Amino acid sequence: MEVIKLPKKFRMVCYEIMDGKEALDSLESFSDKYPHQVAAVKAEIAYFHLDYEQALNLDLTVLPYLEEWYYGNVSDEHMTAMAVAAIRLHREQEVLDALTKEQQRIQSENGCPQRDRFCDILINGLKQGILPFSNQSNNFPEPENPQTREQLWEQIKAKNPKLTPDDPKGKSKLFHLCCMCGFAKDVLALFEELHETPLGQAAYENVIARCLYLGDREKALRLAEELATSRLWAAAAPTQVRPMNFFENPNLREFLLEPESLRRIREAAFIDNGNLIRK
Repeated sequence: MEVIKLPKKFRMVCYEIMDGKEALDSLESFSDKYPHQVAAVKAEIAYFHLDYEQALNLDLTVLPYLEEWYYGNVSDEHMTAMAVAAIRLHREQEVLDALTKEQQRIQSENGCPQRDRFCDILINGLKQGILPFSNQSNNFPEPENPQTREQLWEQIKAKNPKLTPDDPKGKSKLFHLCCMCGFAKDVLALFEELHETPLGQAAYENVIARCLYLGDREKALRLAEELATSRLWAAAAPTQVRPMNFFENPNLREFLLEPESLRRIREAAFIDNGNLIRK
């Protein structure tokens, strides 16, 4: 299956939709030449309006063609969202059959082993009626013997004597070590201190988990909104018009399943903060 390269006009329409603009008529003009990419965009819009029937119906048509995208992110995100929709709609068997057929196709064509394994993960979850990755701990379990940021800094200093705790690089190292071995409150404090330093999505997910562990759901939701605005989720393809990878994280996914928190995240994702290069 060949990877599809989208023309600039299509990509620009996707960016308009990402910004929350009504551009569906423009999108439809590409449906004859790029039917699967148009369907994927429409499915993402539907997921973020809790229209799981429409989203799942569209994604079932896209499933056999997900290798038309160069990066596997899009495939993983849509397949995960399909599994979520299937459980919400009690359409597990239909999606099980579709995933099984897709897995057989991949194996017969010696296709992508990563997609083969991912089908396995989702099939096993659907058979048990559990949402994807629900076996992961939703919230952060604080280490049995957590260390203070001061103790952890001493470890960093021993290996990096030139770093200082006020240096962004030093503070970033301390943040990541604290995520593994420190107190939840110290992780939150360091994240706030690093707010002007670019951090990846994993950092946000770590901090959101700790907010929930400490019982501050509102702060966790505000950080999810901030992550949506960052557009770190739009790194693989112009058809990523909504933060679909939120479905892959149990904490973020919970916000997508409730109308008000979903609305807040959707509207936050519309904000163009200038970080995304449009090409």
